[in-house]
Amino acid sequence: MNEKRSRMVATLRAITYATFGALWVTGCGWLALHYCFAPVTEFGPVPHPWEHKLMLVHGAIAVLSVFLLGWMSSGHIVERWRQGRRLASGIPVSAVGALLVISGYALYYSIDRTHEVFSATHEAIGVVAIGFALVHWARPFR
Repeated sequence: MNEKRSRMVATLRAITYATFGALWVTGCGWLALHYCFAPVTEFGPVPHPWEHKLMLVHGAIAVLSVFLLGWMSSGHIVERWRQGRRLASGIPVSAVGALLVISGYALYYSIDRTHEVFSATHEAIGVVAIGFALVHWARPFR
């Protein structure tokens, strides 16, 4: 790989790691605020004042994440699939990403019980997603 392409790949890898890391941190931050730090008033618990702002940031990063998933699908994933490289960790990472995109999108358009199911699904998968990613990324690059 020539030096210019190598730098470009390293830059895109850093952007990908930073984006998905920020997405995970903002999602887990929202969960912590929502479930552990909700202020209690005389009328019961209310949303933490930072929840809305954090969700706006999470949503903005999610848009970039979906773009990155598309970019990776068109290049990285297709190339690695043909080569048979890291399929044991790559397939679960791809499945987790797809489930997060679908459940996150569904949160905008679902109501009542369906919304609760998508919310719980998105939260549970989102929390453990970092483990799948770290297993996939931990192996040396070839």
